[in-house]
Amino acid sequence: MIKKEGGIVIYPFFKKFEMEEKINNNFFNNFSNGKYSYQDYLKVREYFNNPDENKESTALLKQQWNELTTGVKENNTSLNHLFEKIQYKILLEEKKQEKKKALWHFYSQAAAILLIPVTAFFLWFYLSSSPSEQTEQIAQSWVEINAPEGARVKFLLPDSTSGWLNSGSKLKYPAVFDSQRKVELEGEAYFEVTHLNKSNFVVEVADMDIKVLGTKFNVSAYSDDSFTNVILAEGKVEIFGKAGVFQQILLPNEKITFNRDLKSVSINGVDAKRISAWKDGYLVIENERLGDVIPKIERWYNTEIIIADKELCNYRFKATFRDEPLGEVLRLLAMTTPIKYKIEKREQNSEGIIMKRKVLIELKK
Repeated sequence: MIKKEGGIVIYPFFKKFEMEEKINNNFFNNFSNGKYSYQDYLKVREYFNNPDENKESTALLKQQWNELTTGVKENNTSLNHLFEKIQYKILLEEKKQEKKKALWHFYSQAAAILLIPVTAFFLWFYLSSSPSEQTEQIAQSWVEINAPEGARVKFLLPDSTSGWLNSGSKLKYPAVFDSQRKVELEGEAYFEVTHLNKSNFVVEVADMDIKVLGTKFNVSAYSDDSFTNVILAEGKVEIFGKAGVFQQILLPNEKITFNRDLKSVSINGVDAKRISAWKDGYLVIENERLGDVIPKIERWYNTEIIIADKELCNYRFKATFRDEPLGEVLRLLAMTTPIKYKIEKREQNSEGIIMKRKVLIELKK
């Protein structure tokens, strides 16, 4: 192949080199254009570092140049520029390799420096602690799972107990369970507890402890709600109150509610499957006051809702939504209640963070 570069015709040459090194005709053209591997670079460097080979290659270049330019007046019979171009490529490659080696040397030193304190810590930990102490320290460590606003998170505990965390909730549990399996919950979660002989499972919230052996139940204990409730789907749970002295056994499809403001306890029959359907993506409003529904909608859609007229808080709703956008939920609520609403545009604060959407709800007059 003949290729023109800068007015110079470059023709495949080095027949001897091609036979000895098994290199095709485009090899040197590719090298000049930067299309080569590291092994190709080593071959070229070795070839051009040999003065004798340079003389032979010069003769070959000259011979083939004359064949190509027969009848053409030559202004420059020197082919040193071809050698210089290839030598320049070799120099660039050597500089590149030196830079790689320098970087590797730097990072290896940095890694060694960082490794020293880490290694020292683990040596100290294992040499200063007995195996029993190490096991005890691991057993005393806790794991925390967080569900971001507007999201639901599935979890699996060390004893194979599984469940879901609702938006804005947090679950803490020991890395290793002992005979008393205890977890701490802030927010809402649905549990499917694995039964283990002689091992209770306890969910601890701010107002109560829920003790079970093996069952399915829902707990809602958000700090910004005025209540804590437990809804039992299967099995049996025992509730031990903290703020108020009470103890109650719950049966399937029963809900116990502790009112934090009134310090009162109530038990009602419910459809446990319907109320815990949030884990399957359903937003369920079960004959609830708007004042209690608003925090649920805020967490579900990660938004801030302002009720301008407080009398609206006592209006009750019953509805089920799935995958509907916030605007559709508000529109349907407005169809059954004298309210009007405005969804404001999300704004960016001084630190460049996009703030939550804000919704203003007012009494329709």
